[in-house]
Amino acid sequence: KDGLVTEARDLYSDVVGRGIDPDVFTYTCLIHGFCGLGQWREVTRLLCDMVDRNVNLNVYTYNILIDALCKKGMLGKAHDMRNLMIERGQRPDLVTFNTLMSGYCLYNDVVEARKLFDTFAECGITPDVWSYNILIIGYCKNNRIDEALSLFNKMNYKKLAPNIVTYSSLIDGLCKSGRISYAWELFSAIHDGGPSPNVITYNIMLDALCKIQLVDKAIELFNLMFERGLTPNVSSYNILINGYCKSKRIDEAMNLFEEMHRRNLVPDSVTYNCLIDGLCKSGRISHAWELFN
Repeated sequence: KDGLVTEARDLYSDVVGRGIDPDVFTYTCLIHGFCGLGQWREVTRLLCDMVDRNVNLNVYTYNILIDALCKKGMLGKAHDMRNLMIERGQRPDLVTFNTLMSGYCLYNDVVEARKLFDTFAECGITPDVWSYNILIIGYCKNNRIDEALSLFNKMNYKKLAPNIVTYSSLIDGLCKSGRISYAWELFSAIHDGGPSPNVITYNIMLDALCKIQLVDKAIELFNLMFERGLTPNVSSYNILINGYCKSKRIDEAMNLFEEMHRRNLVPDSVTYNCLIDGLCKSGRISHAWELFN
């Protein structure tokens, strides 16, 4: 877990050298570590070693391998791995299905992800909040907002409480598809008894309001964050600074820039790019040059 995989492998070699037989948990830990680093040769060597020692893979080992294959975009092989685990007598669990769905959505194949989701019942699996979130995020990413909203409604029908990731994903999708009023309704619903919104949720709404040039409304929301005990991050300030600059309110943007320093927030390249662009477009080239330096 600390990324010291070489040291873990050396310890494993020491274990074997002392005549202690490694078990499936030993191998699974090592495979997880090497998969995370993309060292497939080591993973293959460990799998061969498991065969030689007659150690069977368990559901956790298969899930790790499926996850690694999905993240590499090898979705066909990940699916084959799921079929192999069934052949070897291991029953895929919720994590297996969520991992495969996540892999399909990562590469924008939300159709295949939905097909898997629809097989949950016949496989005796009950979807959890993350199963729904994976698909909702996938639908929103592909601008299929109505299907995302349909799943959201299905969650409520199934008495499955959406979490802040569900709400944030939907709000982001609605904003990006231009349905700001509906996004605002959802955002307000969170404050009326839903899960506590986080900085990411606020940033999504701030960005949407600034893009339709409702900068003053965005500032009200920004101030509400402080009232709710949330601390805006660099992205929060960047969104507002960009909004001010696009509205040619450069002095107010500079005030926010100074406030970042007072709050010990380090401006990044986005902050500087927005301000330099705004200053140049307003004819204040010397100030832009100072910031550039």
